[in-house]
Amino acid sequence: VGEMPVHRDREKKETTAEEMEVEEHEHEASSSDEDDSDTSSVSEDEMDEEDCERRRMECLDEMSNLEKQFTDLKDQLYRERLTQVNSKLTEVEAGQASEYLEPLAVLLENMQVRCGHPRASSRKVRP
Repeated sequence: VGEMPVHRDREKKETTAEEMEVEEHEHEASSSDEDDSDTSSVSEDEMDEEDCERRRMECLDEMSNLEKQFTDLKDQLYRERLTQVNSKLTEVEAGQASEYLEPLAVLLENMQVRCGHPRASSRKVRP
């Protein structure tokens, strides 16, 4: 049941050979078309070059626009991040930054214990 009959393989080989012949004929036909295009006028080549140059300029303009957008967004992100950092710095300097207050209290307590203050753990630590 799992094996494929031999005659199906032969059919595939014949189909492949026929396809190859068709491809050869198509290639020969396209080669003769290419010969015809070689004798075409120079103006078509000039138009192709102009079109290519026009498309190149459009792509360069688009790339320039994308670079400007990227720079603008990068600058905007920098300004937003700088504002956040300055805001957090102001909180830290004012002693209001909650994520720093508890670690600071632990550090101060450890410092007092190491400096020989026996009742440091019972004191209220203020930053």
